[in-house]
Amino acid sequence: MRLWSVAIAPRSFFVMDGHDERGKPSIGDLAKDTTTDRVGVLMGEVAGRYLMRPPAGGCEWEVKPEHIEAPTAREELSARNGVRNRMARLGL
Repeated sequence: MRLWSVAIAPRSFFVMDGHDERGKPSIGDLAKDTTTDRVGVLMGEVAGRYLMRPPAGGCEWEVKPEHIEAPTAREELSARNGVRNRMARLGL
């Protein structure tokens, strides 16, 4: 019998590409904070605000729901490349 091991990336590296019916990103998706023009991963919702974290990991910040939108294709590609670059620097 052969056992396979599967490495699962930490939640801060995990990026999905689904959106809800209104076109707004949902928890776990890449999203853009329009107040700061930063792209991050939606981590959760607390007291009517969303918590976002940089795609490659880091400190979370709070965003009002009306300031969240889906990132452009260029912003999404840049965020994904940032994750790959960080993982390469860490030797993963």
